[in-house]
Amino acid sequence: MSRPNSSYEPQLVNRAGDVLGDDGIETLDFDRAVAELDGLNGSYAVRVEPAQDVRELLPYLEHIARFDIVFPGYRDGRGYSSARILRDAGYKGALRAVGDVLRDQVFIMLRCGFDEFLLKDRTPSETVVAAAKRYSVTYQSAADAATPVWALRRAGAA
Repeated sequence: MSRPNSSYEPQLVNRAGDVLGDDGIETLDFDRAVAELDGLNGSYAVRVEPAQDVRELLPYLEHIARFDIVFPGYRDGRGYSSARILRDAGYKGALRAVGDVLRDQVFIMLRCGFDEFLLKDRTPSETVVAAAKRYSVTYQSAADAATPVWALRRAGAA
């Protein structure tokens, strides 16, 4: 595991740069969610570690208000895949990036469908807002609505 990326206290920030407080939603660990979610009444958050397969929870998405997707270190990108799988499956709830979340990752996290970031940064609100504006074009499609540059070029040539 890598060392923490910052000495700043983590702050929870949404994609608009708003600092968030506790939402009061009960968080289940992944194994409990897989075992019990079908029988639980209400909305829950589920904590997903990198080795866990979110596809096991696709039948229960209506019970899940938020996924807390863990990034244990900057070299472990499996959380991006989890986010993309959930968005491709039609999940509309909140996706929260937790763990060792770096400012340099926020743009890609936004593209994968993350809504919230537990970010250790001096100015987390400004970091998220700036990341959203960092690039005006993209090269590939993602969970966001950005049109890839190749599609823009093709549309212009038609």
